[in-house]
Amino acid sequence: MSTSTTSTTAPAAPRGVLALLREPRWVRGLVLAVVVAVACVVLGQWQWHRRAERTERNASLVGNYDRDPVAVDEVLPADGTPLTAADTWTPVRASGEYAAGSTALVRNRPREEAAGYEVLVPLVLDDGTVLVVDRGWLPAGSTSRAPDVVPAPPAGRVEVVARVRAWEEPSERAAPPGQVATIAAGPVAEQVGAAGAGGLRGGYALLASESPAPAGAAPLPPARPQVDEGPHLAYTVQWYGFALTALVVWVVAGRREQRARALTGAPAGPQRTGGDGAGPGERAAGRSGRRERRGVDEDAEDAEVERASRPVR
Repeated sequence: MSTSTTSTTAPAAPRGVLALLREPRWVRGLVLAVVVAVACVVLGQWQWHRRAERTERNASLVGNYDRDPVAVDEVLPADGTPLTAADTWTPVRASGEYAAGSTALVRNRPREEAAGYEVLVPLVLDDGTVLVVDRGWLPAGSTSRAPDVVPAPPAGRVEVVARVRAWEEPSERAAPPGQVATIAAGPVAEQVGAAGAGGLRGGYALLASESPAPAGAAPLPPARPQVDEGPHLAYTVQWYGFALTALVVWVVAGRREQRARALTGAPAGPQRTGGDGAGPGERAAGRSGRRERRGVDEDAEDAEVERASRPVR
């Protein structure tokens, strides 16, 4: 007699960590990882844009700082048109007379960790307009309220070469007479506006050279600014790395979970449990064990009764 055997195979379980998406807690974990990754990408993009803005600001410095001087009217017209960003740091030639009596000091200008002041002196040009020249830096004096001595600029007609800058934003901080909190057009005009009848040009200028040279001491010349992109590129890479890490952590945790289940023989899918927390297989094994124990107990009781019923000889 021939017998035929029919073999049944269970359907193959999905492979890979994506099989865990059948379980709610792993779905929640993936959603959290995606949210963290998206937030990190947004922060990385923000740092990238900040780097681009700083690079754009440095472009005028790199392109204009060392170029040949041009006439002041080319970048700062007499009508007071504001300086454009593309012309910032351009060296200009100008001639006129310093109005030393209208000198203004800019407060809170540290240099190499020392407190000090910038010295602004109006240069009255031939047309009566005023080019405000930052002649340099002076350390704070013995009282820290002002420099001990403010060197006088050259007297008479002077030729200057200076690099133009846009006016700074005004500050709400008050300043003593003869001083300003920032190099803003309004406060500076109040201090030096009386020097010329034609008004201020559309920006100020950092002194590079002047002829004739001053007879005595002079403020420290403005330092060459540093061209630095800052840490924004490094921060961008870090945030993108954090975004990738958030997703990798979920994948690694899923692979470990699958390996642990393979070692213990636990099914890969979600488990249903009864009120006692045991799965169907565990409950069936428990019932079988209890039946076997009941059978053993009944046999022992029958044997005991049989011995007791035998007559004593």
